[in-house]
Amino acid sequence: MQDRQRVYVLLLIFILLLLSVLVRLINLQIFNHSFYVGKSQDQHTRIIELAAQRGDIVDRNGNILSTSIDTYSLYKYKHGWLARKLPLAEAEKIREQEPLKIALLKEKKRLYPKERVAAQLLGFVGLDNQGLSGVELSFDEYLCGKKGRLVTEGDPSGVELYGALRVLEAGEEGMNITLTIDENIQYVAEREIEKQIKKYQAISGTVIVMDAETGEILALASKPDFDPNAYKSADKRLWHPRVVDPFEPGSTFKTITTAIALEEGVISEETMLEAKDSITVGGRVIKNSHAINWPDSRITISKMLEESINTGAVQIGLKLGPEKFYNGIKKFNFGSSTAFGLYGESKGIVNHWQRWHKPDIAMITFGQSIAVTPMQLLAAFSAFTNQGEIVKPFLIKKIESCDGKFVKGNARQLWGRAVSAKVADQVKKLLQNVVEIGTGKLGRITGFSVAGKTGTAQKASPGGRGYLQGHYIASFIGFAPVKDPKVICLVIVDDPRGKYWGATVCGPVFKDVVEYSLRYLNVKPDVL
Repeated sequence: MQDRQRVYVLLLIFILLLLSVLVRLINLQIFNHSFYVGKSQDQHTRIIELAAQRGDIVDRNGNILSTSIDTYSLYKYKHGWLARKLPLAEAEKIREQEPLKIALLKEKKRLYPKERVAAQLLGFVGLDNQGLSGVELSFDEYLCGKKGRLVTEGDPSGVELYGALRVLEAGEEGMNITLTIDENIQYVAEREIEKQIKKYQAISGTVIVMDAETGEILALASKPDFDPNAYKSADKRLWHPRVVDPFEPGSTFKTITTAIALEEGVISEETMLEAKDSITVGGRVIKNSHAINWPDSRITISKMLEESINTGAVQIGLKLGPEKFYNGIKKFNFGSSTAFGLYGESKGIVNHWQRWHKPDIAMITFGQSIAVTPMQLLAAFSAFTNQGEIVKPFLIKKIESCDGKFVKGNARQLWGRAVSAKVADQVKKLLQNVVEIGTGKLGRITGFSVAGKTGTAQKASPGGRGYLQGHYIASFIGFAPVKDPKVICLVIVDDPRGKYWGATVCGPVFKDVVEYSLRYLNVKPDVL
């Protein structure tokens, strides 16, 4: 009897063990089959992602500014990437150490063949070809393409199986981008601004050349810069495109003040202003930036611009009043991003007139207590070259897929009317006087009529509290030829030492860059 009980107990235990094994098998083979198959595959296979062929960036004439070249990377089955984007000879030398355990993979590496040319504009990409700055970042969705995926298998010891590496999913090539930039004008702009920065020991400088009719940006130079092929070795502050940042425009803004007042009818070309060495507004004493040799007790509007007289500009602002002045500023689109083609462009700083302090109306007339971006200022001056209508600046001429099935192009786009055609012509003549007989003489070009305005603004203190003594932003903006303008050019130099006037520091750069541009573009001289 006891023996029989022992047999029953052993049989029961056996049945229970068998049932538990069956339950386990059912769980593994039926309910969790996919999970464990995946785990098994993970132990024996590896997925490798490869960046796609990134699209090229070229100038308006098809010259390559950014492209991709073949390089070689090393991948170890159990340890991932060993080295990335090496020359073939260097990669093969490393692989020779363990040829059965190291895979050699072809990858694309970004190359900037012109090195520093248009560096801040183009930007750069990271190790996996993702855009990190400039055009590379702003248009990454078009340039990057679609990643490809490879799969490889190995044995339990970590040795890759022979012939196991295969394509799991093919990548798709990125799109090519054609800029409005002209490489030759860009090169000259960079050369000239770099010379001036060194001469005056300035912090930085910017030159922008724009087609006066279409808004196409022909050059966007900024120095100092960096080599995007070796961006990691550069000061990170140099990566940032300065052109998207606001600055106080100084006396170049007297042009805008005058245009608004002419449009509103509060002044005319015959209006006479009082000759004043200083003027007090809201308890603030405003003086001229330099001594004026007054010809009489009153001066013309043209004389105010020619000699860049602060007290004259203030009188015009007071005639306008804050509301009309503010509305006129907004018609020039200050306070609105131009969306010209790079991420991060500021809207500038244009406070509503109801929030102005009493002296603000005076300060804004000559470009302080207001901040604009370089592109906003260029766009505003395009109103004087397009019969009062503003043309939007743009940087991207065309985006095109490699197979030609997708093409996205940009063209001239009007951005509202700032002033009438009559006022635009009046301002053109006034600005021509500035260059011919006023502070802009260093911007004159043999054979061509030129219109322009100089600017010298004190630098604002960090945090916006007052101004830094002895520190200035110099500028010069203008266009040529006057009757039928072809190019608008803006030159900015940050904190020049010694001489700091916009006329002295920026005028020669403006002259050299615009003269080259006009002759390069085969513009006929209009002055004998």
